[in-house]
Amino acid sequence: MPTVRLERDGLFGPVGVVDTAEARRFTIRGVLQGASLLRPAANSVVPSLGQGPGPVTETRYQLAWFVPGQRHPAGRGLMLGLGGGCGVVGLLHQFPDLVMDAVDADPAMVEMAREFHPLVGHYERCGRLRLHVAQAHDYLTRTRDSADFVIADLVVDSESLEAIGSQSLVGAIADAAPEAWFRVFGSLPDGELQPFLDRFQAAGLPVRWLLSPVNRLISLPKPRDWILGAGVARLPDPDDFVPFRDIRGSTVAKVQGAYRKLVMGGAPP
Repeated sequence: MPTVRLERDGLFGPVGVVDTAEARRFTIRGVLQGASLLRPAANSVVPSLGQGPGPVTETRYQLAWFVPGQRHPAGRGLMLGLGGGCGVVGLLHQFPDLVMDAVDADPAMVEMAREFHPLVGHYERCGRLRLHVAQAHDYLTRTRDSADFVIADLVVDSESLEAIGSQSLVGAIADAAPEAWFRVFGSLPDGELQPFLDRFQAAGLPVRWLLSPVNRLISLPKPRDWILGAGVARLPDPDDFVPFRDIRGSTVAKVQGAYRKLVMGGAPP
């Protein structure tokens, strides 16, 4: 049976932490915002840490963030939308020379990540992660720090599609870095993604790649979860990188296979 670790009010609705047999899941209004495997645990990676999930990102779409990590293993990244910290923790574990800023509008979400994902606080103390409580657009318009890439993981649910894809936000992201990775929901055949593609084109950062956590040829009854890659001429070879190579286990092997399928399935829009 899943164990509820936390439920408290947040900016966009109740935020929660739920442990299943294998993973710790972070939610807003019951909608998954990220999950990390409970084994290996945080204290098996950093012995001084308490109990909690380790670095292995279970959430399939968040595996896409390893693509910019492959491209900029010693660079600086900016993540808009921290969630439970699962995505940024996985990146920082995999690429020891990478540094990240992460922005979230909800202070309850930031505190939840610090409290229930011990590696978030660890990377803060190491100076490799800086957390900022701010609206994404506000942060982008005032920051002076340059980044090699921006990850926009701002989706609360599929109804937030238009809110996160405004022309002003896309333009601010294009000004912040030469490369962007953006999570959206939408149907490609029905043209729901076209406004996003047009906005990136208008901002001078055209979308070159679409990645999907599931086979893009499968017809789904609901809008598909997509990762848009903008300003990227080519994807890195997934055979050059195996996530969590040093960690054994059947569940980790599934995550490794999912990353390879995600990148191999990438295609132009």
